[in-house]
Amino acid sequence: MNVTQQEICDRVYLDYADAIDNGSLETWPDFFTSTAVYRIVSKENYDRNLPLNLMYCDGMGMLKDRAHASASLNVYAPRTWRHLVSNIRIRQKETLFTGCANFAVFETIEGKSTHVLASGRYLDLIVCGEDGIRLARRTVVYDTGLIPGSVVFPL
Repeated sequence: MNVTQQEICDRVYLDYADAIDNGSLETWPDFFTSTAVYRIVSKENYDRNLPLNLMYCDGMGMLKDRAHASASLNVYAPRTWRHLVSNIRIRQKETLFTGCANFAVFETIEGKSTHVLASGRYLDLIVCGEDGIRLARRTVVYDTGLIPGSVVFPL
C-alpha cells in the first residue's frame, strides 16, 4: 500500500484525536491492528524502563474493553477534551513507519475552568496494509509524574 506521510499524519494523529475529542470512543480501537499494544506511561517510568503504566492494552480485546468502559461504564462528571498535536515526525523503516508527536490534552469539566490534563509525546509503530493505516504500537509518554484528576479516556 502506497501512502503519503500526510495520509499517515491525518489518520494516526488528527483523526485519532478527533475521535476521542468528539466522543466517538467506539471507533477508537479501529485505529489499531488486532495485536496492537497501547500504553500510557510517565516520562520517569519510560526513561527508567520501569514496567508501571497508567493504562495498558494488549490486543484488540483489551482495546475494545477500554473503549466500552470509558464510553459506557465509568462514572465521571461530564467533560470535554481537546487534543493539540504538534511536531509530528514520520519515518519509514522498510515496510513499517515510526512516528512521534507532541501532544497536550485540555480538559473542561462541567462547571469548572479548563485546565491542562496532560502533555507529552506519542511514540508509534505504524503499519500500512490492506486494512489501511493502523497503529501496531502506541506509547503515550506523559511529562509529569502526576496527572490532575483522572484519565477516563485514552490519551
